[in-house]
Amino acid sequence: MPYFQTSAYRLHYQWGAAFNPKLPTVILLHDGLGAIASWRTLPQQIARALNVNTLAYDRHGYGRSQPREAFGARFMEAEVAPLLELADHLELARPFLVGHSDGGSIALLYAARHPGRVGAVVTEAAHAFVEPETQQGIRGLVSLQRAGKTPSWLYKLHGERGDDVLRAWSDHWLGGVHARWNMLDQLEGVGCPLLVIQGDGDEFGTQAQVDSITSRVAGAKSWIVPGCGHTPHSQVEAAFLERLTGFFAPLLPG
Repeated sequence: MPYFQTSAYRLHYQWGAAFNPKLPTVILLHDGLGAIASWRTLPQQIARALNVNTLAYDRHGYGRSQPREAFGARFMEAEVAPLLELADHLELARPFLVGHSDGGSIALLYAARHPGRVGAVVTEAAHAFVEPETQQGIRGLVSLQRAGKTPSWLYKLHGERGDDVLRAWSDHWLGGVHARWNMLDQLEGVGCPLLVIQGDGDEFGTQAQVDSITSRVAGAKSWIVPGCGHTPHSQVEAAFLERLTGFFAPLLPG
């Protein structure tokens, strides 16, 4: 079970298949309450479909990575440095990125800050700013937790820390400081090919997120998934895989 010690904490990561140094790599960045297991079999499916390495990791505070007590201001920006450290450690010069929700925002921030270090990006339900719909969706989860009905999938992903992860993350997202967060001024720095995906019934955001990203990133493409909520990669798995691989395939070296 591989781990990597960043300059500040320990991360758990996992390859979708045996690593081949001759192949390009796709890194998957999970959502704000997720972990490696959130991707289910998608890393393996992408690896087979594109003949690439796939890598997923638990960010700080999630899954089997080092726990955290709270999320600091601009916590998504803070995730860019450890991603770069991990890529350097594994000698991944220009990985392709797939990010869901918070992970999508982190992928965009990484691409904006390190344009020479990413091949292309696919985001799924990424946040570019805080919407009332996002906070309302989070309040629904908090209400379940306060009623003693914390969703069981949180324990499957994080073990006994399931409640703690939801509490720390929701406290920050619903706090006054994060309510004013946005990364709109950074998006024009994204110069790599970009596909922005979002369900038309997303419980945590509206198409305004997609529009705010595509209007600022030259050449960005979008896919609004009909009849789908916040998690296209599991709700319409086959269609998601087809769209993702169709976007990445022409961009891969060789």
